Amino acid sequence: MVCTCLALPLLAACSSPQARPADSGAAPAGASHPKVEVLSVGASVYVPDAGRAPDPALEAACKTWKLDRDGVARFFNASREYPDGARDAFYALPCTISGQLQAEGKTWSYVINAAATATWTNGTVVRTFGCSASACTPLVLMMPDDNSGQ
Repeated sequence: MVCTCLALPLLAACSSPQARPADSGAAPAGASHPKVEVLSVGASVYVPDAGRAPDPALEAACKTWKLDRDGVARFFNASREYPDGARDAFYALPCTISGQLQAEGKTWSYVINAAATATWTNGTVVRTFGCSASACTPLVLMMPDDNSGQ
């Protein structure tokens, strides 16, 4: 579990969002998440943005960030799919965890960003997810905020 206070010094290392999603990150009423079976989970990977010096504190936090199969499943169960992309609504950190999962009868490669976003890829199909639900707080290094600077 990562303390929320860890995220404050990391703000300088991430890209700025345009706005926070308007909902809690839960699926809309009546919608259901696809049943997810997590097949594999890799170690966290830190790759600093091109042209930016490595951040030792962020690199250390990334190296200690771990998810198991249950954690990955909980992340996706609490996430919301953003069919048009969620990049403007969330931060991005140069720290990810990747693996494979099975959902809807297909095997997907996934990448979870430490700032509460993720993608699923199957061939040319890419699905984008984001989580602003409190259930994701212990699963990531940084949650979205209302862009107020607080």
